[in-house]
Amino acid sequence: MARLTQRLPEWQVEIRTADRHLQLRVGTGTQLMALSFAALAAAFVGLGVTGAISEGAREEEQARAEMARMAAQVEALKADAARLKGQVQTTAERIEARQRFLDALLTGKARGPELAGLVPPAGRARLTGAAAQEAGVLAPFAELEAQQFALLERASATAESRLRDAQALLRRLGLDQSRFLPQSSNRLGLGGPFVPAGPALAGGTAQGADPRFADLYMSWQRVELLEQAMASIPVFAPAANTSFTSGFGFRYDPFSGRGAMHAGIDLAGAHGEPVRASAAGRVVRAERFGAYGLTVDVDHGHGIMTRYAHLSRIDVSVGERVRMGQRLGGMGSTGRSTGTHLHFEVRIDGQPVNPRPFLDSARYVLAMQPGRPDAVATAQAAN
Repeated sequence: MARLTQRLPEWQVEIRTADRHLQLRVGTGTQLMALSFAALAAAFVGLGVTGAISEGAREEEQARAEMARMAAQVEALKADAARLKGQVQTTAERIEARQRFLDALLTGKARGPELAGLVPPAGRARLTGAAAQEAGVLAPFAELEAQQFALLERASATAESRLRDAQALLRRLGLDQSRFLPQSSNRLGLGGPFVPAGPALAGGTAQGADPRFADLYMSWQRVELLEQAMASIPVFAPAANTSFTSGFGFRYDPFSGRGAMHAGIDLAGAHGEPVRASAAGRVVRAERFGAYGLTVDVDHGHGIMTRYAHLSRIDVSVGERVRMGQRLGGMGSTGRSTGTHLHFEVRIDGQPVNPRPFLDSARYVLAMQPGRPDAVATAQAAN
């Protein structure tokens, strides 16, 4: 207390005015109390400032955390967008590749190796992930994909139907399809040097063909090969305005009256009546040929040949390529013949077979050769 009295001695304050005189005493205790109040006030002010600083730091920290979270969301959205963009692009390209293949196949714009090069690559065209579905990008692609696969199924069914029809017709004519598909009825003859596949439509890696479209391509190739073979089958009537006078097989020889083997059929008509190629091929004989008289032989490939005998004239030469319906000569009675007629033969691997089933199948065979009836009409008109 003595020390406090020394440090805080009593103060005397005099206040004089015109009419008053005041004298105040500020003792040690009063000064101590005043100092205590000042200290308390300073403490309260200090606490307030400290609290304000702490609250500001917390808000700043929270803001930084929120900004970091938002930045992470932005990066995630960018990654999702990039992923979706890649999926959408890949899907669009695969669907486009399928469309090119189907269009080329069904319209005949591409065949053989060119069509093989259009077989779309393997891979799922369907988008995956909830994000893609929520973004609404799946719907239009799913609809296109469904339409393409429906068309794929119809094309496959058409190929199988046409294949069955061609096989049935060949059996009816006594021809085996292996004559036209040498290796087997189930596989095409394929070969050549190995050339690595180019990059896939997306991803930059080589991928194999989509098996569903590859199967359709193989089926379609078999159908086309068999239907192309129909062009070598002699079904077009070699002469018009004729009457059937002698059939294939056993008959009584018109000269000797004895039983004999007749290797073709006889069609009687007017002298000089045009004689036409029964199928497309290459002339391998155009000359007088013994008892056959003036004769033209046409090789149609696949071991099939036709013979036109007793002609009055020959209008083609050996080695010449002829179209179905093209004029070969005129009907006559040269060689061993009793009158004007055409002796017509069909030979398979050198052996004569009955021509009538071939001629009777003309409507079916020609129906399997798009544009063939028009080509025949054009050939007839030109000759």
